[in-house]
Amino acid sequence: MSRAATAYKKKEGTLAVGDDRKFLFWTPATPPSASPTLTIPVTDIVNLQQTPAANPKIALKVFVQPAGASAPETYIFSFTSPSAARKEQESITEVLRNAISALKSAAAPRPSIPTAGASKQDDGGSAQSAAMAIAKALSAGDQASETYYDDVRLKADIDLQQSLLATNQALRQRFNESLKDKPESITPIQFSAQFWSTRLHLLRAHAIEKAQKQGDYNVLPDFTYKRVPVEGQPDKLVINLAKEQIQLLFKQYPVVREAYNDNVPQIDANSFWSRFFNSRLIKKLRGEKITDADSTDPIFDRYLDHRAQGPASMAQVPHFIDLEGNEQNHSQRKGNRPDETMRPGEEERVPILRVLNNLSEKMLSSVTPADSALHGPIGMDEGTYEELQLRDLQASDKDNRVKLNIRDQQRFLAGEPDDQLSADAMRYSKLDPKKVLHDLQRDIQPSHLGEDALGSLRLDEAIGYRSDSDESDEEMDGQANGNVSKPKVMRMGASAALNAATTDVMASVRARRQATSGEGLGTGGLSQSTFDALTMTHNTTIEFLHYFWTLYLSGDPARTNELAKLVETLDKSVDRINAVAKTAEDERKKRKEAMSSAIEGLKSTSAKRRRIELEMDALAGGRKAVEQVIAPTMKALAEATRQYKKAFAEQSAAAA
Repeated sequence: MSRAATAYKKKEGTLAVGDDRKFLFWTPATPPSASPTLTIPVTDIVNLQQTPAANPKIALKVFVQPAGASAPETYIFSFTSPSAARKEQESITEVLRNAISALKSAAAPRPSIPTAGASKQDDGGSAQSAAMAIAKALSAGDQASETYYDDVRLKADIDLQQSLLATNQALRQRFNESLKDKPESITPIQFSAQFWSTRLHLLRAHAIEKAQKQGDYNVLPDFTYKRVPVEGQPDKLVINLAKEQIQLLFKQYPVVREAYNDNVPQIDANSFWSRFFNSRLIKKLRGEKITDADSTDPIFDRYLDHRAQGPASMAQVPHFIDLEGNEQNHSQRKGNRPDETMRPGEEERVPILRVLNNLSEKMLSSVTPADSALHGPIGMDEGTYEELQLRDLQASDKDNRVKLNIRDQQRFLAGEPDDQLSADAMRYSKLDPKKVLHDLQRDIQPSHLGEDALGSLRLDEAIGYRSDSDESDEEMDGQANGNVSKPKVMRMGASAALNAATTDVMASVRARRQATSGEGLGTGGLSQSTFDALTMTHNTTIEFLHYFWTLYLSGDPARTNELAKLVETLDKSVDRINAVAKTAEDERKKRKEAMSSAIEGLKSTSAKRRRIELEMDALAGGRKAVEQVIAPTMKALAEATRQYKKAFAEQSAAAA
């Protein structure tokens, strides 16, 4: 909402344009929580006039002509800001002009509500049409609020996109680099639309985050003030009061608002707040115990016995379970007394409990329950009513269950004596038991499973295990005879097979550990500047790959030239990756040369020399590290280029 400090009819106030750009409000400065005294629909504004730039008095003249009026009315607002009056006046004027232009371009007719006489003349027809128009307008407003996070609206919201880029530095850097390296055939609007089409979830989350506001909180402990001692006089109270804090104080404690409205015209506002924070009233609101040593105040002491009056205290509570009636029917005067917090009239002894309960009730009354239906009926729901309903004295309800009738139930429940056997049982019944046992005994004989020269069972032969020594002997025999050894299939249970399985399992475990724990995710031996350049090059390349596949799979023949330019950009991405790899290799060579020069003056048996040599052998980074990191991206670039060339060749051949 656009706001500015202005004066209207020699009274200070605030001029504001609503968030929906449909109304212009002017609110007086005193009292602080006053409602707008002047509301002007933007649709009724016919002209705007502002004072020249050379005029020291800065004002805005608004011409308003409602529908049916013969002549426009004028409202003059003087901007009173000592430093930014001209800037605020220009901002308000620009917002109003844009709002007027938008409403005129929409050209949407407003629903007209007929008068009582007109309703009687046309027998209620126009009244019904007006009601329908209002209902349609309200439903349209609800639909607009529901589609606030729609994909189309998020893509078109430039302010939201700029706000997200301002808060996310990595995303802003990625956007700027991709925009700088894009092909000339792609306009910034096209690139921006493609960029945000893959990040709608980020825009939606940012829009929800911006729409969230801080809820109510106990404002009294939030006031920061201090006492300044003055010689010969009472201590001076210095306090910092914000407008939002005062509004929240009035909302949570209506007695303070009432005291302010009753006394501020007679006494100064600063004096009012100074006396308030020294009074007994604030101690009572905080739940502190009031003693005789506390100073009295004739103004605020009148509100010590104030009781809340209004809709909150006059709310109709359904007496479904009347606790007060239970107190009368089952008196607790005999036996154990209720807790002191539950005794009527005893809250004055423990004022903090009453204060906290009242404050919690006020704060929770403005919060929507998380487990309630947003569009459900007001009051007790059906589930709660069923839980609280007393059924002890109710008559037995008639059984209204639907009986399921099945013909010949005995057939399905108990079964028939002549049930047919299954197909497997019938097949097994035809087998000869002696022949089955003979075949089974023959299959487990050593001669069938595997035996040695003595006819004993060899379990290694039975499971297909062969030792590495036997395999190596066979390989040596083949090479000695001049035969070329052929690669053999790895047998189950052999040491080579076990080692290979162990290697695969451990590699999978290391990969999973690296992915989940975050270990080993450093720069890979690259310098931080080179790693940042590689990261940015990778991000830019991924953006262009997304754009390429979007165009390639769209099949739009009108964007063929744009697709060709995009393929050239992919080739340039490969060149940029190679440039980063060359830089990384040069850095690695420089580090290796520096380490080589460091060991020239050391003895060959020196421990330091040996340590440096080991570091040289294990030196990471360079082109190899870049290629290892960027290998999946290089494969994606090669695949995209191959698919484009293949499609281009097929279409060229078809055209020829």
